[in-house]
Amino acid sequence: MYSEVDKTRPVVQKYGGTSVGTIGRIKAVARRVARFKRDDWEKLAIVVSAMSGETNRLVGLMKEANPEARGRTKSYDMAVSAGEQVSVGLMAAALEAEGIHALPFLAYQIGIMTDRSHGEAKIRSIQTDTIEKCWAAGAIPVIAGFQGITETMDLTTLGRGGSDTSAVALAAALGASSCEINTDVDGVFTADPRYIAGAKLIEELDYETALELAALGSKVLHSRCIEVAAKYRIPITVRNSFQADDRRRTRIMTFSDQTALEAPVVSGITLDENVARITVQGVPSRGKTLFLVFGSVASEGINVDIIVHNTRGDETKDRFGFTVQEEDVEAATKAIESLRVQSGFAELAVTTQRDLAKVSAVGLGMRSHSGVATRVFATLTKNNVDIMMVSTSEIKISCVVPGAQGKQAAQLLHDSFFEK
Repeated sequence: MYSEVDKTRPVVQKYGGTSVGTIGRIKAVARRVARFKRDDWEKLAIVVSAMSGETNRLVGLMKEANPEARGRTKSYDMAVSAGEQVSVGLMAAALEAEGIHALPFLAYQIGIMTDRSHGEAKIRSIQTDTIEKCWAAGAIPVIAGFQGITETMDLTTLGRGGSDTSAVALAAALGASSCEINTDVDGVFTADPRYIAGAKLIEELDYETALELAALGSKVLHSRCIEVAAKYRIPITVRNSFQADDRRRTRIMTFSDQTALEAPVVSGITLDENVARITVQGVPSRGKTLFLVFGSVASEGINVDIIVHNTRGDETKDRFGFTVQEEDVEAATKAIESLRVQSGFAELAVTTQRDLAKVSAVGLGMRSHSGVATRVFATLTKNNVDIMMVSTSEIKISCVVPGAQGKQAAQLLHDSFFEK
């Protein structure tokens, strides 16, 4: 079993919310982990998420308590990190029922140290002594994902996909041979199979392509966990917790030069349906203006994606647009409009457009093949999809389109680049 993994080195397995969503599923995972332990896996660590839907429930309660809460406070992290505590306790108990000695740990017990950015904390270090002692005692450590602790012992959370990040960072700290992400899908697909007909499982991916796919809307892995894996060269294997066939998986790793040369022109199509555009006009046309506008947005912890700057040399006022996630529109708009008073931009005007989508084509082979952008634009325009904004890099092409046309655009591009 798992010939691609060195069982004499540490291995980290992460189980997501759907994998531990019910007591029945927790017991099924416990039986699976017990098989690994009995198969002479010497150093196995388990990371678990909160039960499916639990974190969303806790976030909802937090918003009821304070509608202005946006995940930047100690109280927010204290509340929404509670789900993982339940999961580690239940998983350890289920393993004990299988005859496997297991010990549950929260972030502060392990020493998962982070910065103070509540709601989006970054891991700074992980202390491994407790885990090593656990292994020495013949036990499997079951560790809470998603959460960390500051040097002043304040609880933090790692943001969306935080349990994946916890698992990969733990694998790096332990010098693991790999990190296995167990979820409710077989791996990373050429597109989301929930709405794209003909989506295919990708068996092998390089870190760079996987990172672009994650950043552009692929929901299997979060980009931060791939960044950590790439930095420390930790192979990631994405598997289905409920799939008996262990051969079905996506392996994310470093590609050799030859493998990179042979990579597909396009490896995947992504769709992000949570996009909004903000347009700013009437501000003085000078370099400092961009600094002030985007600085005000960044101060709210908001990520800006595509930026389009429209101006002519003879104009004295700037006009530019950019995209953000839809839930950040109000905060971003409020931050920019505050410049009207603070910086004296009397003519500043901000308009917003919601219900947009971003469809992207990603592939390492774009570096060595021309005409990919032409093919993307031709496919969409021929089918009357309105391209509103465009962004490119060496290995991706993204188009912002009306939200109502998002799924259609993704299907069209998938049909264009992949055989039916």
